[in-house]
Amino acid sequence: MADGFTLDMSEVRTAIADMRAVDGRLNSWVTDSVERGAVNIKNQLRDEMGQSRHFRGAARGITYDLKSSHSAGVGTIAAEIGPEKGKPGSLANIAYFGTSKGGGTVRNPEYALAEEMPRFAQAMADLAEKAVFG
Repeated sequence: MADGFTLDMSEVRTAIADMRAVDGRLNSWVTDSVERGAVNIKNQLRDEMGQSRHFRGAARGITYDLKSSHSAGVGTIAAEIGPEKGKPGSLANIAYFGTSKGGGTVRNPEYALAEEMPRFAQAMADLAEKAVFG
């Protein structure tokens, strides 16, 4: 991590684990919240890339995918957000991190994640309240 910050996700993980035991409906509610967060991050990354004079074309290569899995009765929902490999997404690496010849002028994508985390954590708290109290 070039910018030297970390995100403590332990409370969010604990809340999600607690919510799984409450109600099976949470799967679709959590999926909706994860997708909403992924869209927000994708849009912010596209906006930031689109503001670059040299790399704005790479903005359309930024996408997201939702992934879910189940093992031993426990489900996991995740989003993978960022530039797709191949044109135009391959330019994003240079835009974000640069080379000896330039680049590195677009803000690190970790900031978009960090800025979305409070909204996502609040959405998870709201879901927990809804599941417990109706």
